[in-house]
Amino acid sequence: MLGYAWGQLRKATSAAEAASDPDEQARVTKRVTSWSRVLVGMATGRIKVGSATPVRGFPAWLTPEIVRGGFATGAAAAGGPLEPDEITLAAHVGVPPARAHLFDWFLTDDGLQKLDAWVESGLYRLELPEHGALLSVAWLLGHGRAEVANEVVRALRPWAKTVRFWPYEALEPEAPGVHVATLPVVAARLERKRPQRHVEAEREVLSVWNPFTDKVLSHWWATRSANGLLGSVLTPDWIEGAKGLLAEYRHLAAEHTLTKRHASPKENLQILITGLHACAAGEADSRTLGRVRGAVASMVAKRGEPGSPGLAELRAAQARIAATPSHSTVAHDAAARLRASGQTGAVTDPLALLHGAAGHDLRSVRSTTRQATQAPLPVLLREGIIRSAEMLAELAPQLTAETVASRYTDVPAGLLAKRLYRAFANRRSTLLLNHRAQVTVHVLPWFTLLERVGVQEHQQDLAHAQAVDLATLALRHFPGTTIPNSLIRELSRLFGLASEDVPLTYELAADIFMGSFSPVFLRAAQRAATMVGDTLYSRYYGIDYDEILTMDTAQQKPSRSRATPRTAVPNFDALVRSRARINRTRWNQDVATSGKAIEQAQLLTTHNLAALVEAGVTLEWPTQARQGWTTTKNHLAKMTGPHSLHHRKNAAYAWRQTLFYLALSSPQESAAFANDETLTHGLSSQVKLQAEALLSGLRVVIKTGAPPEHPFLGWVARPDR
Repeated sequence: MLGYAWGQLRKATSAAEAASDPDEQARVTKRVTSWSRVLVGMATGRIKVGSATPVRGFPAWLTPEIVRGGFATGAAAAGGPLEPDEITLAAHVGVPPARAHLFDWFLTDDGLQKLDAWVESGLYRLELPEHGALLSVAWLLGHGRAEVANEVVRALRPWAKTVRFWPYEALEPEAPGVHVATLPVVAARLERKRPQRHVEAEREVLSVWNPFTDKVLSHWWATRSANGLLGSVLTPDWIEGAKGLLAEYRHLAAEHTLTKRHASPKENLQILITGLHACAAGEADSRTLGRVRGAVASMVAKRGEPGSPGLAELRAAQARIAATPSHSTVAHDAAARLRASGQTGAVTDPLALLHGAAGHDLRSVRSTTRQATQAPLPVLLREGIIRSAEMLAELAPQLTAETVASRYTDVPAGLLAKRLYRAFANRRSTLLLNHRAQVTVHVLPWFTLLERVGVQEHQQDLAHAQAVDLATLALRHFPGTTIPNSLIRELSRLFGLASEDVPLTYELAADIFMGSFSPVFLRAAQRAATMVGDTLYSRYYGIDYDEILTMDTAQQKPSRSRATPRTAVPNFDALVRSRARINRTRWNQDVATSGKAIEQAQLLTTHNLAALVEAGVTLEWPTQARQGWTTTKNHLAKMTGPHSLHHRKNAAYAWRQTLFYLALSSPQESAAFANDETLTHGLSSQVKLQAEALLSGLRVVIKTGAPPEHPFLGWVARPDR
């Protein structure tokens, strides 16, 4: 862990040294500072890597600042210097500009009146759950629960000097629906777009060097004699003009440095410049003039004489191209227009805010801008605004929050609970070890007390329906794709709200895997046994689900022996090691070995597919199988590239989904799939060979019931000795 953090600091330091853009410099400098804090915290013991509460002294509810990999910096995410709106508020209410004074002011009659106005109007925004703490206090006080409100205040008081416990003001009510990103987030993404060097270099050629080349060419063209011999008429005025062009060249070369093409001795412009030098110094000889004549003849033959209609038309077209704003310019202009709207949420038509960007081709910013569209989830999927399962997972907390809000009879309280839940979802996950779990929203005392006082009924049916709908949308729209951990987390929360035990498993990271699995993996495998225990799926992978059904699901105390991994389900762990051909008993940190073990656990559990189908997900299984096959083929085609292992893993996952869907189809449908010759049409010879090998193995299973000699797996490494 220390080595990883040290490596990230070195990368950040190198990036800081290389950064030239001020904004980029600020970003990488912040990364250097953050990773320095991580290392200091680890060295002093203040940061406990692997814990759900990684910063000593922080209560569980206080959101820690987390950097890449789940490492805590030791700072509070809701801390930091005063923000502009806080400074403005302090001046307006007449208190010193410090959070402790603002905290005390919010507990006065005037402050509580301000909080009440926010709660009732809904015109506030929470980025982190701490930002809604005093809103909860105000609501509890307003509903006669002074004791529990004071309980929250006592918990917050020790952190009043450093942490912001109040919201941001919103200018407009929130539209119904969900969104991928808010307008400020989209604006920030657009602002990060930078010019592409090769594009700007070409723009420099068109706007600077081509016009200058034409001036030099015209100057030489004026030296022709009556019979057309170039360089015959070199008047004093012409020599002075040559000196002026040389000075202009030096100025342009110093100012415009994106391309060096003009400086190449082989380029026509440089030949003409060399000739000007020689003439200005009175040293022009026949060899120099001969090279100039050759260059001029080549240029005229290619583009026309100076002043000719053809050359004028060409340069006019190039000038129009050069005048076209770059993608980064368009993006920055779009960002400015979005920020000028003053809106802080998402809107039904964010592209309408860009109207007035005269002359700009908005295609380059359209996709990013549309991420701030507020609309029902099916609309965002249908219109392609949500382009991946990961993006869908980002929206999932908004859907869960709707379920949270529906349980309140008081609308403002329900809205507050919804936004607290969404803000809690912004809390970045910490790196966990030894089967520890992330903290949940119920660690927030103000949320827990709001629930205790405000919730009057539990709508379990709604939570179940939303979970099933969300899972169905993910599987239907992104077939053959793993369900991201963030989406699994939200599905678990929804099933929890419905009081249902659905054993969903997270995708484990091979580089930090500790060699054992939590009991939920065994429970998930036993659920899978009831669905695919004697089907095409289990036969293809050679899984004996009867053996899994006999294993004890009661969580055992993890072993602390140095010779074996810490394990809560030893029989399941042993089965995984056996199937992955891992013969050693003592675990190491070999990534390939870990990857093979994790993949076998995913095979045994169907990686959430069986659990979700048992919970109520229903699809057209043969159609899903064909879509999963399409994803499989797409990754097979990329297995020869630089990321071949990555695409092999994804191809194996898509193939696993395909087999699962075929296992739920009828035998006739499975056989028709296996014998469909069109499944390999349009593939290159190499990819077709791989695809046919998969289908051949499938036909063996259908015909004999025995697994193929080499089932297709994502992790392929030598047998462990």
